[in-house]
Amino acid sequence: MSASTYKKMIALTKPYWGQTFLALSFGLMVSAVMGAIAWLVKPALDIVFVQKNYDYLKYFPIGVIVLFTTKGVLHFFQQYLMKRAGLSLIRDTQNKLHNHILYMPIKYFDKEASGILMSRVISDVDKISAIFAEVLRAAIIEIPKIFVLMGIAFYRKWDVTLANLLLVPLFAYSAKKIGKKVKQRSHEAQKSVSYLTHRLQESITGIRVIKVFNRQPLRNEKYMADNNKVFEDNVKAIRLKELNKLVIDTMTGIAIGVVLIYGGRQVVTGLVTPGDFASILTAIYLVFSPVKQVGESYTTLQAIRASLERIDHVFDTPIEESGSIVINSFEKDITFENISFKYVSEHRYVLKDINLSIRQGEVIALVGPSGAGKTSFVHLIPRFYKPTEGRITIDGTDTAELDITSLRELIGIVSQDILLFNETIRDNILFGRPTATDDEIRTAARLSYADEFIDKLPEGYESKLGDRGLNLSGGQRQRIAIARAVLKNPPILILDEATSSLDSVSESLVQKALETLMTGRTTIVVAHRLSTIKNADRIVVIRDGEIAGIGTHETLIESNDQYRTLYSTFALS
Repeated sequence: MSASTYKKMIALTKPYWGQTFLALSFGLMVSAVMGAIAWLVKPALDIVFVQKNYDYLKYFPIGVIVLFTTKGVLHFFQQYLMKRAGLSLIRDTQNKLHNHILYMPIKYFDKEASGILMSRVISDVDKISAIFAEVLRAAIIEIPKIFVLMGIAFYRKWDVTLANLLLVPLFAYSAKKIGKKVKQRSHEAQKSVSYLTHRLQESITGIRVIKVFNRQPLRNEKYMADNNKVFEDNVKAIRLKELNKLVIDTMTGIAIGVVLIYGGRQVVTGLVTPGDFASILTAIYLVFSPVKQVGESYTTLQAIRASLERIDHVFDTPIEESGSIVINSFEKDITFENISFKYVSEHRYVLKDINLSIRQGEVIALVGPSGAGKTSFVHLIPRFYKPTEGRITIDGTDTAELDITSLRELIGIVSQDILLFNETIRDNILFGRPTATDDEIRTAARLSYADEFIDKLPEGYESKLGDRGLNLSGGQRQRIAIARAVLKNPPILILDEATSSLDSVSESLVQKALETLMTGRTTIVVAHRLSTIKNADRIVVIRDGEIAGIGTHETLIESNDQYRTLYSTFALS
């Protein structure tokens, strides 16, 4: 195992060393008790059966009860503390991963499926908790236990014990060969689990689409195929792990057989006492239990290494870059200077040589066909992505130099893809500004025309929204999102096709809420429905990632062929 793997494991376990070492101390006491059991077999048998002091026979049950009860109590505390440390490791690592994920750049989520990421946080982290229950316990408890028991066996009869030690190289070779294969199979199994998790997530979130197309059999067929791959990969890993146990059990049988044949003959010839023979036999038998656990822990360690590699893939992803200049207000303008942009996974530029200045308080509308680059344009403002070329400034300062948290505090976004959390309506509105009062929440709801349906709900603002708020209509979800933006009260507002998926009644209410929200703010509107942007101060026509025209509705309808085409296509007045 590489030095870097050791360092990662040390870093992972260091916060729990206190309770771990306490657990290990109890484990070492268990080893001592087991050693005492093996040691006391000889004097007990020799005194009672060889020397025929049968009066001592009555103490046997008491001694056995005391020793095994002591062993059980010590084992209880060892296991409790070990498993508690493992659960602490799971909790804290998942917390760290979740926090790290929140600060990773958007581009990571463009290429990584959410189900795969969830599997790394849940399944892979759960795997590494075995580092306490199995790996460390084997290293610090079971290995010393092996030495204690072998020491007793050596002391009683060194030549018999030495014969058994000849099996050790076979055990080591077997564990190493099988362990490498277990790591490979475990990595494949965890990868399969991540794909299965993603498939399940798709089936749940896309249940309406699946039902309307009657594609339940197709989705189930794909899920079963993925699930069968998980099954097969896990079966292969289990087969290897159990094969390692089989090797150890076989060696245990060979070792005991050697003791019975060789040691039994020496008892018959009088070279060793029955007590010595029983003590050796007990020690050899007891030693192979920790040997088996050490072997199992080695294969477990390989599975842990596979999970660590997958977890490190997340931790090694850099967080979003941020400048150091804190900006607390927006006073002048947002300027795009020679901006060109393409996604990491693409060779084609989605924006090309964009130059535009948006003045404070101005309403700018972006229009163009689907795929023209409108959404990419607005996503550059809060630095969801970095420009490939050129720079964007706010009040003359490059956004790359701005503290990213303070930059985003100036921006509110309402889009067609509304995400509401599985919490109460109050909590979802409060997401805009967690320190807001109840009166401010209600005012935001009123200004967004959301209060008219919230007040009719049995639990009002305390109503739980369910997964993504899908128990509300599209217009209701949109108005809660607007209330959230109203509560945040940002000076810069981005509306990304906020009414495109609504019916005419809902659109009317949402449009009123948006007009309230836009008052006094710098607003960038993206829309297919040109009727929603005719009153903008300026309209920017984007075609194939380039600005094809800038002006008011009146000037563009007269002078810009692209705008006229869009206008006539949507038949808007």
